[in-house]
Order: sequence, then C-alpha cells, then structure tokens
Amino acid sequence: MERRFVMKTCRYLIGLLVFPIVLLMASCQTTPLPPGMGDAQCGDVAEKGYINILTINLLFSEVDDRNKRLKAVADFAAENDVDVLLLQEVVNGVLVKTDNSAQDLRDFLSSRHSLGYNIQTAFEIGLPGLLSVANAILSRCEFRYSLVQRLPKTPEIEFKGHIIEVSRNVLLSRLEIPGFGKINVYNTHLCAGCEEFERAEQIDVLLKFTNDMEENTGGQYPTILGGDFNFDRFRNGGEQRFQYEEIVDSGFGDAYAEYIIAVSGGQETLDTLCEDEDNADTHCTTGVSELNGPKSRRKDYVFTKGFADVRLSKVVFNTLVNPDEPTVSDHAGVFVRLGLPMSR
Repeated sequence: MERRFVMKTCRYLIGLLVFPIVLLMASCQTTPLPPGMGDAQCGDVAEKGYINILTINLLFSEVDDRNKRLKAVADFAAENDVDVLLLQEVVNGVLVKTDNSAQDLRDFLSSRHSLGYNIQTAFEIGLPGLLSVANAILSRCEFRYSLVQRLPKTPEIEFKGHIIEVSRNVLLSRLEIPGFGKINVYNTHLCAGCEEFERAEQIDVLLKFTNDMEENTGGQYPTILGGDFNFDRFRNGGEQRFQYEEIVDSGFGDAYAEYIIAVSGGQETLDTLCEDEDNADTHCTTGVSELNGPKSRRKDYVFTKGFADVRLSKVVFNTLVNPDEPTVSDHAGVFVRLGLPMSR
C-alpha cells in the first residue's frame, strides 16, 4: 500500500513539477563536479595487478526493503573485494526516505565490513528534497577529477496526455591507483522508454565525451564505461544491436562477454549470451529477479579500453537463475576483474 502511494505521489509531482525543471536543464552540457567525499586509498590494487568492478542498478522505486537490498550489495562487495561500484537509480528525498542511497550503501560497507569507500554522485532529474535520481560511483581509489556530461533529453514519461522529457547523464571520475597511476571510469544510465534513435543520440554524445577526454589525455589512461544501457542485442529481432556495435566499434571491449567466450571452450559466442527472452540464462541481467517481469535481457555492461585482460566476469544477484543469489533490484549486477597493464 505504501509503495503504491509513493509511486502515485511521485507521478503526480513529476507531472506538476519536473517538466518545468527539466526545461531549465541544459541538454548535452558538461559540468565539473566538486571532489568526491572520502579519503580511501586503494594501495593494494597495483600489488594485486587487477581491479574489481561491479555495476548495478539499485531500483529507485522499492523503498521499504531498500536497506536490506543495500546490505546484500555491501556483503557481496566485501566478500569479492570490489574496488569500484557503478550505481544507477541512486535516490534522494523524503518520498524515498533517504538523503542519498549510495551514501547509505557506503555506510553499510563501513559499519558491516569496516571498508572505506569514496563517493561521487551526479543527479539526473528530480525535485530537490522530494525525489531525485542519480548515478553514483563508490571507489576504494582516490577521486582525482570528476565531470558530468548531460545526455540528450528523451520523452520517457507520459502524464495526463503530456509527454515529459527526462534528462540523463554520464558521470566520469578519474581515479588514482597508488603505484600504478590513473584510470578513467564512466558510469551511465541510458533511456528506457524512448525510441531507438533517441537512445542512439545519447550514445553519440556519450562516445563523443569519452573520445574528447581520451584526446585531451593522449589516450594514456585505461578506461571503464559501465552501467545500465537499456539495449539488448536480441530484442525485436536485433533492432538494438547497432547501439551495442557503435560502442564496440569505437574501441571498447565488452569485458563480460570477452571473458565468458574465452573460457567457454567454443561453447559460447555473442549470439548465445541471453539469446532467448523467454528462457533466462546466466548471462541475462533483467528478467532474472523477483522484482521484474518475465522478459530476459542483457542490458547492463562493463566496456573497457586499455586494460591487459579480463580475468573474471559473472552476472550476480540473478535469483531466478541462481537461487543462491539474493534479489537486490529489478536488474542483476555485472562483476568483472580487469588486469592492469604492465606499462603505461
């Protein structure tokens, strides 16, 4: 009952207030962010020779059990030495009963496991104090620099016959790995309820942003681009495949797929990873949770450039495929272990 009230209230407030706020937000704007909070240092990463990454959409709309779900994410991060968490659908406001759900996760990592993480948050859309949604990065490594790039607005919400455009972003944080150097980490959440050409326009802006940053630094930093991309190579006969290919053709590798295909002994290819929307497998990231519908997709990715290799990858929190995994969202998470290059 409370959830229905919250969602109804959210939709009402969105209809009344978000539209004029969104109109004031500049599309495709790049904005520097203040330094991330925290003083954690990942001094063991260079010694290990690899960095562990987890991307997970936290599902903004489930409020009552959110802390339970965040604790499960914190426990996984601690048990698997996750160095960087890419978080989508981070929330803030009285309607969702938190100042920042990424900070709540950070607090659980500290209180339950005595682990320190730095935090950077980039809000996308919302009503300050009531409900805001964001991308965020938690990192054991120091933030040296952060930027947020606004993506083209898309009409994703319909309210009483009015189509409301939603602003999304990509968050860049440059991290310092002691004894190794810097890496660039991008976290994004592309549009869901939009036309294919509109998501493609967001990808164009995203890739221009990553390419511009690479040119500005001479391509010297290994790069991670992760998040909820909301495209699936098989959906509607492959109509979204070009969006995936645009990212790969720009020089990024699909870290999860590269590892799975390499260790499968020829049993797996790109065309076998979550190929059947009605029959979920271990590669799907939606349709595998107790919190979402039956259609199985692979929408969540970690793309990379400049790393030595991918040493491990797996989909986690996919309860309907692996009952031993907890449900933490309507998405599963993607966990990858990336080998650091020996020389820069």
